[in-house]
Amino acid sequence: MKSLPQFFALAVTALIAGSASAAQVWVAPAAQKIRPSVQPAAGAPTAASIAAAQNEFESFQVVVTGAASGVSMSIEGLNDGKGHTISGRDLVLYREALLNVLSQTGGDGAAGMWPDALVPDVDPIAGEKRNAFPFDVPAGESRAVLVDVHAPDGTPAGAYTGVLHITGGVKVDVPVTLTVWDFAIPSTSTLRSAFGLAWNGPCVGHGDGGCNGGASDLALRARYVQAALDNHLTLHTPYYTSTVDSSGNQNWAAFDQYAGPFLDGTAPTRLKGAKLTSLAVNGPQAANAAQVKAWHDHVAAKGWTSTTLFDYVCDEPPLTCAWSDVNPRISQARAGDASVATLVTTTTDEAKAQGVSGIDLYTPVVNYVDGKPGSGQFAGNQRAKYGSNVWWYQSCMSFGCSAVGGGRDGTGESGWPTYAVDSDATRNRAMEWMSYSYNMQGELYYETTMAYFTGDPWVTQANFGGTGDGTLFYPGTPAKIGGSTEIPVESIRLKGLRDGMEDYELLHLASTLGLGAQALAIAQGVYPKTYQATTSPAALDNARVELAALILHALGKDAPATPPANTGGNTSGGGSTDCTTTACTTPDGTSTTPATKVAGIGSGGGCSSSGVQSAWLAIPALALFAFSRRRKRALAKVGR
Repeated sequence: MKSLPQFFALAVTALIAGSASAAQVWVAPAAQKIRPSVQPAAGAPTAASIAAAQNEFESFQVVVTGAASGVSMSIEGLNDGKGHTISGRDLVLYREALLNVLSQTGGDGAAGMWPDALVPDVDPIAGEKRNAFPFDVPAGESRAVLVDVHAPDGTPAGAYTGVLHITGGVKVDVPVTLTVWDFAIPSTSTLRSAFGLAWNGPCVGHGDGGCNGGASDLALRARYVQAALDNHLTLHTPYYTSTVDSSGNQNWAAFDQYAGPFLDGTAPTRLKGAKLTSLAVNGPQAANAAQVKAWHDHVAAKGWTSTTLFDYVCDEPPLTCAWSDVNPRISQARAGDASVATLVTTTTDEAKAQGVSGIDLYTPVVNYVDGKPGSGQFAGNQRAKYGSNVWWYQSCMSFGCSAVGGGRDGTGESGWPTYAVDSDATRNRAMEWMSYSYNMQGELYYETTMAYFTGDPWVTQANFGGTGDGTLFYPGTPAKIGGSTEIPVESIRLKGLRDGMEDYELLHLASTLGLGAQALAIAQGVYPKTYQATTSPAALDNARVELAALILHALGKDAPATPPANTGGNTSGGGSTDCTTTACTTPDGTSTTPATKVAGIGSGGGCSSSGVQSAWLAIPALALFAFSRRRKRALAKVGR
């Protein structure tokens, strides 16, 4: 007798084959970007199977390849057959809107239409119906819907099943299975982040460039902070008004009302109790002693001490300040309160050469932490030059900067982690795996609404030589997405970052359970070096399954960590690397012969995180534990 998922899959195939419409419906992993030209491979999955820890998000894509008109989708709550359900804003459908990239980003981007903005069916912030559906699919083209699932904290472990209904020009039911692992990840991220949001960024995008709306503008900004936090990211300036002037006069009323809940864990986030992990004194500019002291004292009085309070002394000197400004600014911060961290985006070598001392949070660009061979001063692993607490960031250097000065232009760059729109989705997710491998404590990024200032972000996001640089949101105005409440619209790249942050939690949890060596080998197997930031969806999913099995075994819970079965699919037209036809990369940076398709993963194949054939369904947790122990040879490349 066939299982229920098998029955559903056969029914879907029969419906598609017997339909008068030429449309096809198939399932793709979240870590593959579905461009209009992408076509389903023979045997592409027609059912979705994903796995997540408790309190973790996991996604997949449902793709319609046309022609089809008036397509709509809906999903029932997932249930485990024992009275436990996942529903409401823990299940969100997003139509993937397309952005026309006019020129390729870096050496491996591509001009043309790319999916990026995620228009929700019912948004999880205001709970309003938006205009995600219906949509049309031209003949021979593909359109995707991201299905985003959150297993709330406390969700009992087990298999949760449901059905996604597709109606309109094509009528199909897609079976969905979520395996919830018997352990949880925290709402407040272990890996700290500090992402920028210009004081008037949301205002500009939503039609009020001067932020003259008072309370409505502050409430709008709070929605951006909430959206970021539900993606495990911290906007380090959760306010837009000056709270302490240069003389030390204080006004905390608006800050405490709108930003306070994100610091004490009482905001209405989907991640219950989530808190910001960083907070910049006085915004992204240096503060004097009176301002630093006032900020420190207020944060201490409120009990927000778990958040890293820092003074953003200077960003990329000498581009935004003279080197001669740095030491006096650090002295001011020290005079205000020595416990407030001083942050400068620079390297130890540059600071030493300029006679700068007293930097608490060195924050180098990723390219300077482990540069490509032959790249000059920063070639090779530089991590040992930094202390135990260091943050880092990626920039336009990941693809080749333009118009930023400083002699840093380098068009045609490739291989680095990036948030560009026209990059492989796995590169949008790479930084967090690398943060674990290189023992970084935080990630910084300069801005999330840059394109709001340079045009209509729904039309173009070209900045500094790349599309999407400095922009992770779209302005969700009622005129654009329907509803009545102004909200931030998330991007696919933001979801990739979120998934990377959650991947980091699995690595970190394994480490706290005494499995740091195995976790490091797994991480390096997926992303070996800073400049090897492209992998495959199969490699990511297999690495997560291996980590889950290790964690479950260490916890004395040897339940199977079932792998997703929707990691395949034709990658032509902008999908991810298929390691069944190209060489895979091992943790030591060498190339191996193509791996056999990973068992149980689907037609698209891909490498396992170890670069060898893996039948995950057949390997119990204990065997995975022993398997990982044999990978210690990878540890010599990056110390921990």
